[in-house]
Amino acid sequence: MAAFLDEVFEPFYSPASKSKEGYSFGQLFFTPAYYPHQKLEIWRPEVLDPKLGIAKNFNIRTSGNDFFKRSLPYTDPVLATNEEFIAIKSKPRPVILLQPPDPSLLALKKSGHSGKIVRHLCPVALVYSAVNDAGDSKFPAEFIERVRRLEYRQFLFLPKGGPLTVDSLARFDEIQSAAENQLEPTEYSLSCEICDIAKSQVSYFLSGLSGKEFADWASLLKS
Repeated sequence: MAAFLDEVFEPFYSPASKSKEGYSFGQLFFTPAYYPHQKLEIWRPEVLDPKLGIAKNFNIRTSGNDFFKRSLPYTDPVLATNEEFIAIKSKPRPVILLQPPDPSLLALKKSGHSGKIVRHLCPVALVYSAVNDAGDSKFPAEFIERVRRLEYRQFLFLPKGGPLTVDSLARFDEIQSAAENQLEPTEYSLSCEICDIAKSQVSYFLSGLSGKEFADWASLLKS
């Protein structure tokens, strides 16, 4: 038995369809992803016309008693009194598709009601490089080795290859909704065997259920 999962399965990645109809769990894309923020920062206007609701010259504020409960709505840009423009950073990064949009919902698109059922969003897991620009590991070697042996439910080691230019980590504790039209296909997916393990891992991490395949491989790699 090889010491690490990425040594057991080669190739780790397989070709994938670029067609939206063929999108499935495990496909790799690039998309603008935001950094989860620890501190709330809000864009607020320095100039606001109280009669017309026109807001201008926005700057970032870090505190305010009226956050999400302003007395006046904005008409330009449009913003309700219980809404805010949150200041967050974003960058294009690789992601693993967890679930494409449900095509069966398209039949409900024109239901005549005000609620929006079809949002064309996909949950994706963010992928972070494990190596810096100088080629040095961003993490302790022992930690990376443990990830490669499936000792953490929330991390999956992704070796260099396919669309990835460096060794990387997928984080199932960082799942975001990505707009389908913002997904840039890489024409690669996790291989079939890795997909099965990752599905088990995601289910186990998010629900504590259906983790047998992930747990079995973690046990084998540990022995």
